[in-house]
Amino acid sequence: MAHSLDRIPDRQILVDGKPHLYFGGTAYLGLQSFPPFEALFLANLKKYGIHYGASRRSNVSINIYGQGEAFLADWVGSEACLTMSSGYLVAQLVTQFLLDKGHSLFSAPNAHTALHINGVTKTTSFEELNQALHKVLLENGPMPVVLFDTIDFSGQQYPHFEELKNLPLDKIMLVGDDSHGMGIVGENGQGCYTMLKELRPANLLVCCSLGKGLGVQSGAVFGSSKDIESLRNTSFYGGASPTLPAFMGTLIDAKSLYTERRNQLMKNYHLFLNTLEQPTFFDHMKGHPTFEFVDATLAKSLEEQGFIFTNFKYPDEHGPLVSRIVLSAYHKKEDVLQLANCVNTLLT
Repeated sequence: MAHSLDRIPDRQILVDGKPHLYFGGTAYLGLQSFPPFEALFLANLKKYGIHYGASRRSNVSINIYGQGEAFLADWVGSEACLTMSSGYLVAQLVTQFLLDKGHSLFSAPNAHTALHINGVTKTTSFEELNQALHKVLLENGPMPVVLFDTIDFSGQQYPHFEELKNLPLDKIMLVGDDSHGMGIVGENGQGCYTMLKELRPANLLVCCSLGKGLGVQSGAVFGSSKDIESLRNTSFYGGASPTLPAFMGTLIDAKSLYTERRNQLMKNYHLFLNTLEQPTFFDHMKGHPTFEFVDATLAKSLEEQGFIFTNFKYPDEHGPLVSRIVLSAYHKKEDVLQLANCVNTLLT
């Protein structure tokens, strides 16, 4: 059932006038209404203004963009970084750029729609993907590219990337969408870039939304200095307005808050996981604060008990109802225990 709200959801929302605990969405660090984070953003908004209405390639520029991108690259562990106004836009930039260069692009199963544009070949299994790659490699053309979600909620990627390891990595380029990893997974919340780098693909780019984990409306691409500079020189990048400069300033200023909120998120995550009596009932990736299940009866019962979480039919409107419980840093200890104990009772 769809619920329309008159404000951004937090740990508690009103449905039909009744309070419900909210365990959905993608606000993993719970920053959208966190007063200290709001204060940082408002200070940066006052400093940089509401909007910067010019191309990043203009002869007049604002230093905060370069500073923010250097901050992100250092955090993630890449040579360079480029930002745009959304994660969707950076994914489109990367795919269009590679297609224009003559590369054959293949999307792995469950890849986000942001990576799908005309010219990208969709695959439905990794066996099919592997066969397609080997066929293209025999043609000795431009390096083939694999597009995928680092965290695709199927468990086929993060944290071990076993399916990627079966591909001819030394001969292909990987392009990962790390929107659900940035700010959340990794030793310091740096996402999956260094994990993927350790697989030693022939080349690597990682793009992501910065809204899910880091709470700012922006997107980023991470990679080598050469590749990032090539992306900067495209008309696609030059013709797009950038993200708010205030968001870039907030990214830098919120460094300690990101650490604090991630630590709280991990406490909530471990509390929920350790309290569950049947954790294997859920599709779950170790270290990620999401728990999926396909059980319409349980979903209905949990909502009747005062819990709202993410519900959607997958892969389309004719598919089964998939439910996703999402833990956030804004949840209190009693919220987490209340949900876990309710799940335990209903699964008894």
